[in-house]
Amino acid sequence: MQVYRFREKRSGDRPCVVTIGNFDGMHLGHQALTGAVVNEAKDRDLSSALVTFHPHPQEILHPRRPVQRICTPQLQNRLFEDSGIDEVHVIPFTPELAELDADTFASRYLLQRFKLEKLIIGYDFRFGKNRTGDFILLERLGQENGFSLEEIAPFRIKSQIVSSTLIRELIREMRFSEVEEYLGRPYSLLGTVQKGEQRGRILGFPTANLIPEIQLPLPAGVYVTKVKTKNETFFGVTNIGTRPTFGEDEFRAETWIMDFEGELYGETIEIWPLKSLRAEKKFSGMEELKKQIEIDVNQARHFIQEITVGLKEGNPC
Repeated sequence: MQVYRFREKRSGDRPCVVTIGNFDGMHLGHQALTGAVVNEAKDRDLSSALVTFHPHPQEILHPRRPVQRICTPQLQNRLFEDSGIDEVHVIPFTPELAELDADTFASRYLLQRFKLEKLIIGYDFRFGKNRTGDFILLERLGQENGFSLEEIAPFRIKSQIVSSTLIRELIREMRFSEVEEYLGRPYSLLGTVQKGEQRGRILGFPTANLIPEIQLPLPAGVYVTKVKTKNETFFGVTNIGTRPTFGEDEFRAETWIMDFEGELYGETIEIWPLKSLRAEKKFSGMEELKKQIEIDVNQARHFIQEITVGLKEGNPC
């Protein structure tokens, strides 16, 4: 998969099947859309391309209402690659771009950039100033510029339309089994381990720290987690939040990994929340925090023992 920023030129002039959207979560609806693009491109010996935006358009249109993202940037890129898409084109979304009328937007970001054979869009895709660009406008542009157009119907599970908005709400409510149903995979965080202040070592619980770089719908708190390193999978206890005990405000995920020894700095790890243990809180100092961590770890071990027994007995978890 080749990733392009908008100002970079494509590596060739091969005709394309293209889709466009935000794709936060790469849920089952997104997978149906990208799957249609990849299959159409393969059937016609064309390139498949996905156009998306950074930052999320709503963060520019409504800056006081930051968007909580389902996927970390690294996870979204991996999911794009897993989809089989040949090219990902990232458009920097700016206030100036938000003011473009629909025809200018389509000309600049689709017609001038691609040798467009077919455009496949989701049922709810709108573009241009005041979201005036729609299927009818694209159909006209297709007739004028020689590309075909297809709109993918909403993906439903039990009559419920799968959407990023729905999934964010389920994550906020920590309904992880339902999130998995709509994502088509368990909800997770993926990122590179950063070096922290080493407080975990002092407390006797060294942590692997991820800085998501986005706002998450996952509530701040402590979770039992499953953790995958490069070579192995472990259980862990993860604190999601800003560490109010130490007066800090950088949002991060700090994971103590059970039965693990070694260094993970610079490595990519993936974390799956399994169960909420408690909300994040401010402690009086290191000693009180250490006592609470010990309680958290004991509760986590008890939960893990329960699900391990359940798996051995063939019960769903």
